[in-house]
Amino acid sequence: MLFQLPSFLVFFLVFCGLLTILPVRLKLRFVTFASLIFYAWWYPPSVLLLVGMVIACWLMLKLVSRNPRWLATCVVVSLMPLVLFKYADFILGTIEGLLGVDTPRLAWTLPLGLSFVSFTIVSYLVDTARQPAKRPPEFWPTAVYITFFPHLIAGPILRARHIIPQLPRMALCRAAIMPNLALFTVGILKKVLVADPIGAYVDKMYATHASLSSWEAVTTMFGFSIQIYCDFSAYSDMAIALAGVLGISFPENFRSPYLAASMGELWQRWHMTLSLWLRDYVFKPLHTPLHKHFRHLSIILTMGISGLWHGAAWTFVIWGLAHGLLRALESMTGYGAFAASAVGFRRWVCVALTFLTWCLLAVIFRSPSLEVAHDIIFGSFSRGGWSTWPDTATVPVFIGLGALAFHPFDRADVVRSWAARIPRTVLAPVLIVLCLGCMAIASIQPANFYYFDF
Repeated sequence: MLFQLPSFLVFFLVFCGLLTILPVRLKLRFVTFASLIFYAWWYPPSVLLLVGMVIACWLMLKLVSRNPRWLATCVVVSLMPLVLFKYADFILGTIEGLLGVDTPRLAWTLPLGLSFVSFTIVSYLVDTARQPAKRPPEFWPTAVYITFFPHLIAGPILRARHIIPQLPRMALCRAAIMPNLALFTVGILKKVLVADPIGAYVDKMYATHASLSSWEAVTTMFGFSIQIYCDFSAYSDMAIALAGVLGISFPENFRSPYLAASMGELWQRWHMTLSLWLRDYVFKPLHTPLHKHFRHLSIILTMGISGLWHGAAWTFVIWGLAHGLLRALESMTGYGAFAASAVGFRRWVCVALTFLTWCLLAVIFRSPSLEVAHDIIFGSFSRGGWSTWPDTATVPVFIGLGALAFHPFDRADVVRSWAARIPRTVLAPVLIVLCLGCMAIASIQPANFYYFDF
């Protein structure tokens, strides 16, 4: 069930209506079952895995709260579904390539949201082991924390200590409807009117990567960077807005990342909940033993793991390691500190260089193989074509430039504050018409959110 389709609107209105009339003692159970229905919309059998992970998480939480020594075992168990569904064939294929022996393949389809669910569970287990509670976690709050439909498929990645205390007061918050409707509208506009049409152009260019001209390659690199930001930040905006309507505060996930002056700063603004998760549960444990002799190795390894989390392919690993190396170089050379203190023209030069670097590395992220990435980055420029502008690129480029023009204001707090200044009688009809119009457009040719694949 996609946020931008009329079917979700019906689901959410029915959900809010039932939530309003249910007694408090039944609300968390209702939210859990409604979230499972939402998840089952794609492929009902996957619900069995999700339910199993919820029950296993609750049992393991009780175990580590009594004896933190079980943490390592519980973390391994909680990651096993992710390993089997996402990484088993990658590992087997790598072994086959290295040793030259035939290996079997599982060929299991990756369930939606499995990576996000796994990270959510791991953080809960680790936090519980670090600070054991006097009372073991209860089942229904744990179930809602893991399955809550706004964040279930593609985040933001939540922390139990922030979300679970809010759950008892979950209810339709009338005062929060208008600012969150504005945020939801911004999200659906980015998805339907920016990410999807640019994505169609990018897909077409990648399908003909071996014959791209120089301009086509440049516009493809630029287009994908706009597409992935507008697509993923759109999902985050809509998730934050949906939770906000229900009185639940989700963490910010994007903060105008393409205004960053360095790669280090960009990762402080991009998919922030993943960056913080990696900092707390990967970087810090690695940095403690490594910082004395290999000071920068921990950030390189952390970014390599980030790449592997995004996809079970060497292109993702190389993409992550490249980001890690660049962040290490920024630290070693002092460029990160220089960019952070730069103002005026110097800062804008740093911003442009950072965006260009991001666009180039994003080719590796988007490409199914290094050969395709080479075709787009290097092969296309050897074929020339600077004298002829591709007509099919004009609309996607103008849409992308328009998105960048609004980028400084594309933040949840800014959107909500602007919405609060406009009279509801003026704002509400406009937002409703925009949402319904986008839903009508999206229903013609529905497109998944890009991060559903991860």
